[in-house]
Amino acid sequence: MKSVLITFIVLVLLVGRLCAQDEVGPEIPIVLEHADSLIGSGAVDAAVRTFQGNVRFSQGNVTGRCDRAVHDVVKNTVELTGSVVIRQVDLTISAPLVRYDGRQSVASAPRGIRVDQGRRVITSRSGRYDLRRRISSFHQNVHAIDDTVRMWCDSLIHDRTVDTMRAMGNVIIQDSIRRSWFSADLARRDPRRGELALYGSAKSWTWDVDSTGVIDTAFISSDQMRSESPSDSGRRMTAQGNVRLVRGQAAALCGRLVYSDLDSIIDLNDSPIVWSDSSVLIASVIRARTDNGRIQTITGDGDAILISRSDTLMPERFDQIVGKRITITTEADSVKMLTAAGDAQSVTFRQESGQRKGLAKVAADSIDARIIPSGISDVFWIGGISGEHHPERLVMGREADFALPGFRSPGSRPIAEPVPVRRSLLR
Repeated sequence: MKSVLITFIVLVLLVGRLCAQDEVGPEIPIVLEHADSLIGSGAVDAAVRTFQGNVRFSQGNVTGRCDRAVHDVVKNTVELTGSVVIRQVDLTISAPLVRYDGRQSVASAPRGIRVDQGRRVITSRSGRYDLRRRISSFHQNVHAIDDTVRMWCDSLIHDRTVDTMRAMGNVIIQDSIRRSWFSADLARRDPRRGELALYGSAKSWTWDVDSTGVIDTAFISSDQMRSESPSDSGRRMTAQGNVRLVRGQAAALCGRLVYSDLDSIIDLNDSPIVWSDSSVLIASVIRARTDNGRIQTITGDGDAILISRSDTLMPERFDQIVGKRITITTEADSVKMLTAAGDAQSVTFRQESGQRKGLAKVAADSIDARIIPSGISDVFWIGGISGEHHPERLVMGREADFALPGFRSPGSRPIAEPVPVRRSLLR
């Protein structure tokens, strides 16, 4: 029995290091609590020893159990099989098989692993833990639960020193507190700072429920995205590169989007375009103010132009209003009123009793208009008014000749994508 105890002390010393957050030194006593049998031959310090049956051990604050343990003293390796469970303080590692290389201080679980620490649970088909660097890696069908956040991916690297996660391949994230889903090719999460960075086909879906119980979804996609939620302030989201935004009747394209919960402002930069109903706003910079998640006003600065199509049978005809600044007031994310200020101009195609009557082109200090789903209505020109009318016979086929400065076809309106399918938890 003395040989069994000495051999097991060497074995458990290695196992104890497997999951210790702070390395457990050899001076801490190791206690063999139970082993049904020991199989092995040769000198104790140069043989392969096998412990079988209800193996239990402890070393300081590390405890563990398994069905079978094989220790190679020469190679300084140990293999634990059969319902392996290792605990230290609030950390628990469960696996059917654990291999530990004492020379490299690296443990691997090639047949499935589960790591529990507080409210955090990570599972995968295989895993590897580097004790020296305190870095865990998980591969194939990875599922991580961290309090209110769930993550699915192909691979995950967890740096326990700085408590960050790097997820790769088919990344899907659910944040139940923010009522949001995210997807990307690669993601980096820092829970302590409330930061989430997404790279490659980054997408987000966020739900808001109004007082009547109606669910409203905001969809954003971009090349990369960052969400920051410090504990002492609201969320700030930044989307960069080929940004698409869809919410209710509103949609947008731009090169860069920034949103902050603190001031409820959405800033669109780098060639922004905003759609609402049948109207499109183009400007150098567009800013939207929100209230409880709903867009209240949209302001375009820098050679702004509003485009709408009132004649669906004539796709080349666009009503247009331009100004240095255009402000739009919305209701339920639908355009209602418009004000254009600074070198304001308008082009409106006229109809009477269903007959096309050419267009009116007017310049003024400012222009106010009411917007209905079918286009611009009830236009008011204020200050320094000058205008001209062009009959239908001079307009037909020459619509492009009457385009206002800054006009360009807005292209296709972006559409929302469906929420990704959630993968099952590995069991």
